[in-house]
Amino acid sequence: MRSYRIFTENRPGTKFQYFDKITYPTLNEPVLCLIHTDSYSADAVLSFQKLLSAPEYEKALKFRFLQDQHSYIITHAMLRSILGYYMVSEPAEIEFVSNDYGKPSLSEKYKKIHFNLSHSSGLSVLAISGKSEIGVDIEKIDPEFDFDQIAKVHFSNAENSFLHILKEESREKFYTLWTRKEAFLKAVGTGIGKNLGIEVFRKINHFKPEMPFPGVQCGDFYLKSFSYQDKYMISAANNYSGELTCYLFDL
Repeated sequence: MRSYRIFTENRPGTKFQYFDKITYPTLNEPVLCLIHTDSYSADAVLSFQKLLSAPEYEKALKFRFLQDQHSYIITHAMLRSILGYYMVSEPAEIEFVSNDYGKPSLSEKYKKIHFNLSHSSGLSVLAISGKSEIGVDIEKIDPEFDFDQIAKVHFSNAENSFLHILKEESREKFYTLWTRKEAFLKAVGTGIGKNLGIEVFRKINHFKPEMPFPGVQCGDFYLKSFSYQDKYMISAANNYSGELTCYLFDL
């Protein structure tokens, strides 16, 4: 298994540094783990599924396509494995609970670690933080997708103007704003629902939400976005100002 460290910048972009072995970072700063779910063998999937709870495995089987079943199994097994490393616990014994919106978290009997998952077209992202709530979203960039109508409905006037300042950059800007909205809403635990109108434009890397969220105390949030392989846009949101560290795991 190979491990790469990704250093993010304020603008979309990544730099890679090779590691000879897996090196899990401390949780003094938010961590993202990128998992190539398409790179694992059938034998690996069989090993991974042993780590899942019965409800998780049942949910995996509900996916229509085998590729989606495998992606779910690999992603959630890796989640358990990485959390088990930090918690010094057996991955299969970790217990999760969900809030009213369906966002999973660790049960109270475990050391408090915050996490979030996202998946798109063969690539899963796991976000972990030891100091604050965190949300993450990944979207594969579709060069044919007509995003204008979605932007008109869900983006503010300022965000729509921002999209079209330079037409050739509009697609990247759309995916940046969209993933930031989803990452923030997942961080606060409400899900996207009807809240996509939250504006993440005026303060690109640091903002305090102006929209009220019932039952949610929103302080300052920090947003980071970067493109991966020029095919995916990834954004993370957390309310602790630590630097974002990213690791890529594949076979």
